[in-house]
Amino acid sequence: MIISHDFGIGVVEYEERGKNNEFPLFDTCPNCKCPAHGNLHRNGYYWRYGITEVVTLRIPICRLKCLQCEVNISILPDFLIPYFQHTIHTVMKRVNQILKKKKAKGSRQLLRFHLNRYLKCINWIHSFFIGIGKICGMSGDIKKEATKYMKMILDFGESPFLRRSRGHLSKYFMAN
Repeated sequence: MIISHDFGIGVVEYEERGKNNEFPLFDTCPNCKCPAHGNLHRNGYYWRYGITEVVTLRIPICRLKCLQCEVNISILPDFLIPYFQHTIHTVMKRVNQILKKKKAKGSRQLLRFHLNRYLKCINWIHSFFIGIGKICGMSGDIKKEATKYMKMILDFGESPFLRRSRGHLSKYFMAN
């Protein structure tokens, strides 16, 4: 299980703090809702990359294990998309540049991958914004919709969007 958490810092500061980041404490298990006291144990860390336009960093991800339901919980900083190495800001900036027909940094294959994943998520993004009461209609032009939703996500905030959209329609942003 992945829990997206706002640490209130960027990827560089998160990497500098390493294992000394202020990881959240839980009153109950996020999965089975049993009282966390004595049941949630820190289960170490795993390392993953946080790639921005400028730097590639190796950052620790805290893991917890519930002794009651035996689920493993990863506390993912909200600047990372689950299962992606590039930060949410980097991915959104590149996709936005492609939509605006500007030159984007990165390999052609990676840019195409991010754009295709984003376009596949348009209906998912649409239903998320309907769910929070922001919009109600959708045209048939996918590029127009992609540009409209990109602006809405950027206005909403990339990290808050990623956190709030978690679990919407049983998947995460940019999932296949």
